[in-house]
Formats: sequence, structure tokens, C-alpha cells
Amino acid sequence: MDLRLLASIFFLIIQGHAYGQENISNQQYFDSFYDQDGKNLLLLGENHSSSVASVIYPELVKSLNKKTALRTLFIEFEPSEAYFYSRYLSSGDEKFLAYTIYGGFYTGWKEAWEKILAYNQTLEQPLKIVGIDFDRTRTFGYCLYNIFKPYREAGIPKSIDSLLNVIKDEKFFKTYTIDHPSDEGKLFVKNTKILLENNIESIQEIISKEDMKVVQQLLKNEAIGFGGTREKDIKKNIVNHLNYSNDKNFLLLAGRDHAYIKPLYGQNVRLAKLLKAEKSINTLTGVILHENSKQWNQNYKETINLFEVKDKTPWNHFQKSIYKQIISEFSLIELKDELNELSVYTDYILVAKNQGAIKI
Repeated sequence: MDLRLLASIFFLIIQGHAYGQENISNQQYFDSFYDQDGKNLLLLGENHSSSVASVIYPELVKSLNKKTALRTLFIEFEPSEAYFYSRYLSSGDEKFLAYTIYGGFYTGWKEAWEKILAYNQTLEQPLKIVGIDFDRTRTFGYCLYNIFKPYREAGIPKSIDSLLNVIKDEKFFKTYTIDHPSDEGKLFVKNTKILLENNIESIQEIISKEDMKVVQQLLKNEAIGFGGTREKDIKKNIVNHLNYSNDKNFLLLAGRDHAYIKPLYGQNVRLAKLLKAEKSINTLTGVILHENSKQWNQNYKETINLFEVKDKTPWNHFQKSIYKQIISEFSLIELKDELNELSVYTDYILVAKNQGAIKI
């Protein structure tokens, strides 16, 4: 075979590996961010109806763990949802994924967590999953049921035992959801937390330290529900965790509305701006933009193609400059030089090309 042809084939193989579907160009930008002293929080804003996040998340976690010793993964769910992901990673039992929204509903996210599980099993120091959002009533209840059920024979307080019977009943499933909590759901969570607080000493004597840590996270959750003070509440949860953590580096994948320093729509202050104001944290925030990538429209009726760099304000005004830097299926672009005007919105953009909608 001609040596030049062989070299060309080898180059294409290398290129294909370097810019495969899970790889992000310019990822050293993240690595250098994590090199800073102090607490470093990387925030990446995604679109829930696209498969982009579930495709890149496992590879991003692996890469950042290897290069920067990242271990703590914040999720845009409550501590009870994090509990089930943690149980899945520690046991490999898929039944725990069924309790979660992403792993239990989206095929792509189930596959993503399977990859994270496989990687986590190779680590001496396992990954930590931390929930920082509002309580979804059904998940909250099932988390408590899973925690306390093994201790029933040890003699948990009668009121806690009665609570488990309530949660186990079919009426609980029909009354509460894993969606945004109703006023009735918020009241259940509030009253349950009071019940736990009133029995905290008895509980502490019976359950393990690890289980007690989860109970404390549930009790300390500042977030209540969708809207209102949610952004501030999530910020409090993050800061509270960072203050007591020995870890240095953190990652938060969240809906991209949370990741705008200056919101594209409306005047409500987003999480990114609140975190940027925290002097004790180094925060790097960015959003995923789609170019010829699919997502579901409302109510999962049909998929649509998004051309956000080409069509969406303010990115469309910088289309030519952005297009120059799109070199792979996932191109990480710093907002500097001719793109500096966009830095009021976010620190970087990650342009995803030719990606599909999330699989259900």
C-alpha cells in the first residue's frame, strides 16, 4: 500500500477518535479552570429534550476525574434523587435507576449512567452524587422508605414506622408525583421533615452514618418548589455543601436557563449570576447551543431541528465568528476577542452539531 495513503488513513482514524461523538474540542479549557486554588465549580447548561447532555456527560466526567480529580457531581434534582443514583453506583442494581427521572425515563440517560457505573467501579475513591434542587414528593417518600425499611426490626420510632406504611400505600403513589410538587406535596414534605427532626436522636442511634448523612441532606434542603426563590435556594444548597466539603472541584449539569449570567429572556436573576457573586467560589458557566441538532417539541409529539447559532439572538449576530471555531461535533468556544460581547451572557458556549433528540 502507498505510504501516503496509509498515512492519510491513519490520520483520519486519529481524527475520528479525537473528535468522536463523546469528545469535546478545547477541553483543556476546563482542565485549566480546575487548576485554580480554592473551590472550583463548572456549570454547564443543557437542553433537557436533546440527547447532547446524555451523550457527553459520561465522557466529560471520566476525563475531568482523570485530569483534575473531580469527584463531586451536583445534579439538578433533590437529595433523594441523588440517593438513588448513589445506591445504583455502589450496588450496580438497576432497580435504583427506576426511581430516578432521567435514568428511569430516558433511554439515553440510562445508558449514560451505565457508563458512569462501569467507570466508577474502577476508582479507588468513588464519585459522589449530590442533589441541590427542590423535593419531588414521591421520590422524597421512596427515598425515606428505602433508608428506613432495613431498620424496622431494630425498632425504629412508631411514628416513623407509620410513615413507612403511608408511603408504601398505593394512595401515596396516586396522590404525589415525581413532577413539580403540588401544595399538598409540599405540605407532606414539610410535615415529614418536622417528624424526622422530632425523632432525630432515636434515628441517629439506629441507622448507619451513611444513611444518617442522607437524612441530614434531606432536612437541610433549602429548595421548596419550582419558581419563586428557587435560584437562590439552589445556590444556598450548593454553597452549604461546598463549605463542608473537603473536595476542591465540582461539576453541575443543569437546565441552561440556570447557566446564564445575563438571562436571554426576562429579568429574573439566574443561578449563574448568584454563584458568580460568591467570592469563595470560582465559577465557570456555559451553555450548550444546537446547530442542526434535534430535540423534542412540547409534550414529545415530534422532533424539531434547532439552528441556534444561525437563528437565535444574540448568537446569530456572531454566526461567522462562531462557525470558524466549530471543528467537531462538540466544539467548546471561549467568548473572547471578537466574541467578547457575548461574555455578558456566559463564559463559554459548547456548540453541538448533528445530535439527536433524547430517547424515551
